[in-house]
Amino acid sequence: MCGFAGFIDFQNYQQHKQPDRLEILSQMGEQLSRRGPDEEQCFDSDPLSLIFRRLSIVDLAGGQQPIWNEDKTMFVAVNGEIYNHLELRSKLRGKHQFRTHSDAEIVLHLYEEVGPDALHLLNGMFAIALWDARRQQLFLARDRLGIKPLYYAQIGSQLIFGSTLTSLLAHPNAPRHPQFQDLTNLSVTTSYVRQIHRLPGGHYLLYDANTTNLTPQCYWNLENYLVTESTLDSRQPQDYIREYRDLFVDSVKKRLMSDVPVGAFLSGGLDSGAIVAVANQFHDQLHCFSILADYTKENGDIQEARQLCERLNLPFHPVYFDSEKLLDQIHFSLDTFEYFIWIMDAPKFYLESLFKQELHRYAKTLFPDLKVMLLGQGSDEFAGGYSNPEDNSTSDWHNYIQQLTEEEQQISQAKQLTSLKDGSYLFDRTLKSYPPGCTPFQKHMLREVYYLQDFNLWHEDRNSMSQSIEARVPFLDHRLVEYLAAVPPQHHAALFWNKTIVREMAGQWLPHDFVYRKKSFGTSPPQWTRMHYRIVQRIFPQFREKYLANSRSLFSDDQILGWFNQANGSSMNGIQALDKLLNAMAMTVFKDLCKTGKPPTPMDYLYGRSPLKTLHDF
Repeated sequence: MCGFAGFIDFQNYQQHKQPDRLEILSQMGEQLSRRGPDEEQCFDSDPLSLIFRRLSIVDLAGGQQPIWNEDKTMFVAVNGEIYNHLELRSKLRGKHQFRTHSDAEIVLHLYEEVGPDALHLLNGMFAIALWDARRQQLFLARDRLGIKPLYYAQIGSQLIFGSTLTSLLAHPNAPRHPQFQDLTNLSVTTSYVRQIHRLPGGHYLLYDANTTNLTPQCYWNLENYLVTESTLDSRQPQDYIREYRDLFVDSVKKRLMSDVPVGAFLSGGLDSGAIVAVANQFHDQLHCFSILADYTKENGDIQEARQLCERLNLPFHPVYFDSEKLLDQIHFSLDTFEYFIWIMDAPKFYLESLFKQELHRYAKTLFPDLKVMLLGQGSDEFAGGYSNPEDNSTSDWHNYIQQLTEEEQQISQAKQLTSLKDGSYLFDRTLKSYPPGCTPFQKHMLREVYYLQDFNLWHEDRNSMSQSIEARVPFLDHRLVEYLAAVPPQHHAALFWNKTIVREMAGQWLPHDFVYRKKSFGTSPPQWTRMHYRIVQRIFPQFREKYLANSRSLFSDDQILGWFNQANGSSMNGIQALDKLLNAMAMTVFKDLCKTGKPPTPMDYLYGRSPLKTLHDF
């Protein structure tokens, strides 16, 4: 986990003198301090200024970035990891002189050899900034699935870019007008600020003095791996399970690449269980962290996590979250609410993020040198994980496909999206087009590429980054995703119904009862609704004084006060009013953040020093 930010201007670079440019870089870098607390490096030379903040994980002593090539005509800065860098180095031996043992350096020399096509060779999660001084050209790129973030804004002749939205907002020329209408649509490019964009996963940008219309170029698309109903295939389901298992083992092994301690979040479910079971074969003393709360006891997750750790002889840390006391323990206030809007880079507040950040915070407090955490994200989306959940069981694969078809039709027929004026969000979950012959499940796969970037990967990155921890997701090795997409439709029922391919794969390492235990994908735990209500009760007086009294709210006083008076954690109308109020408060805070461009709390706020404890007697 690292971060970079910068700006480039081929026409008006000297409008800011060097001391001013360095001050701007310093302010942009401060916004990245949690992504990279270990080192800071700056580059400032017409027409480019860049700052890099490092979280040192590989080549601790020698991996400073940016990294220059042999003749100092090109450098690279990478946020993320290139897991196959040693294999790629061996292919360039004799052609280049490597200055470091850092995985990032391979990007530099591959680009020298093949340009943007280097991206096809990389196995990893990454955001890349590469400067070619000879061509006077800036190259920006993001990994295939959008695991690592990257933002940019073109303002006249200037391009501003960075790993977070807040790093761009620290630049005095950054756009600042919120674009809240994007809350009503699924968009992998929106930053919720007009003219600031997220670079989509699987895309890159080239920027030079001749660039007028900056257009992302696609280098990876899951569509290219889909096969049709008529595809001839002699392999049987067991062949696919075996091959997928081999790829998964290699993926987990690659994501243990680290010169610092590695941990894992163990939910008690199949996906994280499979990861820790495989990681345990290659890594000594993998510490596992789990949420111990009322809802994880009720659904059995925490008991399963403990039993698995006992079976694998793994260190187990059940971190106790008391929903009645948590807000008091972390001293939740309006500052806390504002902090979460800042840390998440979005006008949204999710209680799930609070829980996950506090789990990372506990892990960091217990093991200050821990910088890598394995997560189980990305399995359900492409392997049929939503085909037969416990709380919405379907009878068979055909029934599930019919359900997918009906859902898609209902969404596509919706003519009017909910207006933000009443504080509601409604996401349009459709894509503009699908390739010919695409089955309903293949369409589902393509949509999930966007959903992951829009929510899961976005909030997992911010949750871990808040405590200077790099989150790694073995199920989203691009080879695994491409492999599942290439399974012929005639095998979908056998492999994807009830997530069979993952369950059968994991059966080699995990007990049968664990592998075939169902998991609920239902609504949030009821305790969370009550916590939302308590949050509003705690912070609304402060919010009202700060934002309503000074006319800083997006909504009228009558609207805000009406929702506050209606809100409760028990009735349907009360819960809807509660949701609208929280949405309105988040949007109001976000607007203020865009205006000031400054963090609302001290940089060490809620950083380490966790008040939570483990509880083994449950």
